[in-house]
Amino acid sequence: MDRKLAKDLYKLIDNYQNTSVDHMVIDSLNPKPLSGFHQWADSKEFEGGFLIENNNGLRVWLLFIEWLENGVFYAVIYPENKSGPVAEIHKIVSDKDESLFEWRYKPSKQDGMNEKRKEYFEKYFLSLEVYISVPSTVGQVRDFLNEIISLSENRQKADTLDKDTPDFRDGFPEGKVKERLHKQRERNTALIKLVKREVFAKSGKLECECCGFDFEKKYGDIGREFIEAHHTLPVSELHEDGEETKIEHIALVCSNCHRMLHRRRPWLNINELKKLIKVSS
Repeated sequence: MDRKLAKDLYKLIDNYQNTSVDHMVIDSLNPKPLSGFHQWADSKEFEGGFLIENNNGLRVWLLFIEWLENGVFYAVIYPENKSGPVAEIHKIVSDKDESLFEWRYKPSKQDGMNEKRKEYFEKYFLSLEVYISVPSTVGQVRDFLNEIISLSENRQKADTLDKDTPDFRDGFPEGKVKERLHKQRERNTALIKLVKREVFAKSGKLECECCGFDFEKKYGDIGREFIEAHHTLPVSELHEDGEETKIEHIALVCSNCHRMLHRRRPWLNINELKKLIKVSS
């Protein structure tokens, strides 16, 4: 990224620090030459940095710095103890109306375990290709900082194949457009009414396709013909230009199962959730 963007990001996060009530920013470094931070960062051209903390108490440093002294500025992540950089990110790509940081996890240890590290990182961060939305407003800063911390945690745990596994990544910005489309389709009122009518006509009831829960049986008249709709096509298969949604793409599920289907990425499918329910029973 260029120096202007590095400067703008510092000012944006500084503004967030001064106006936010959630206290994600613990400490800050003013845009002046670093001294006593780390041997690879000290004395380089610098546009500021922050010590940030997520809800789980994990802290990392985020610096905006001319890392290779070639005019290109990087967002460099350090652990709280400043032992060494976790990730150096500089590449910016555009997706419609947003800019994204792009970075790839490429472990290079000489112990024959790098493929396992990749599998570990991809499982919890959901992709080896990392894209993080670059904030343009104060309201977007919190998600950005959480993504930076999540990347740091996943990188460090994947490097050591830590048995204390991280949480699944939550932000997944490169899927935002498709996720919005997915949710819109789940609110396709006309299609949902048609699916409900067809199912009710055949069985005389609306049961959850995953667990069998029947709202009318549990709650009486107030639950009659109530159920939620889930779009069964994976988000990765959705197209922004909008292919036709078909009846067979809609599953009728209870509220609890619907939340579980969307609980993590990649999203569970109906059969996977059925198996989990069967095992837990």
